[in-house]
Amino acid sequence: MPIGDTRKQYCVSHSNIAESSELQELRKLTAQHERGVMESKPDVGQFLTFIARMVKAKNIIEVGSFTGVALLRMVQELPADGKAFALDVQDDYVKVGKPIMEKAGVLSKIDYRIAPALDSLVQLKEEGYTGKIDLCFIDADKGNYPNYYKLCLELLRPGGIIVFDNSLFGNKVLTDLTSVPNCYIHETNEKGAVDNRVTSLLLPIGDGCLVLRKNDE
Repeated sequence: MPIGDTRKQYCVSHSNIAESSELQELRKLTAQHERGVMESKPDVGQFLTFIARMVKAKNIIEVGSFTGVALLRMVQELPADGKAFALDVQDDYVKVGKPIMEKAGVLSKIDYRIAPALDSLVQLKEEGYTGKIDLCFIDADKGNYPNYYKLCLELLRPGGIIVFDNSLFGNKVLTDLTSVPNCYIHETNEKGAVDNRVTSLLLPIGDGCLVLRKNDE
């Protein structure tokens, strides 16, 4: 086993990752889906739980919800009056997870927006959510990562967190910075490294997570 895989296995096995019965059921359903490879991995889910608890998240956005594995991890951390905006372009994807969300007792906290995510983010700004979002998780079309960066940062409150998934993209950004979508992922990673509005950290969790904390005003 390559050293990187051994290291990751050690890290995961020494993390107290606990998943609810509903989440385990949703993982099984997602694994049967033809695009099940898009599912968020357990260590990424644990990281999102960690962040949601740290920032005491009340309002969250997920860009690219798919069946809702990561969404369920985050929404289970919300208070009774919390709200999760789940953005996706495929209603068929979110329909897989909705019965599980209801079973878990969290469906009422989720506002599904089935439309291009950029349109939904602009709509949230128009609805008055600028500066009111505590946590954004972005795991959607990589070509729009720079655009999601801009809009989500505007929606985020000071001290809030943005997490981009697939920021290493199977390690492809280590050797190829010009191909699509590698170039857009790299552009986003570069932006985070020099943007004085945020504190950034690129972590080798899952397929790489770029973490941005919006600096206090």
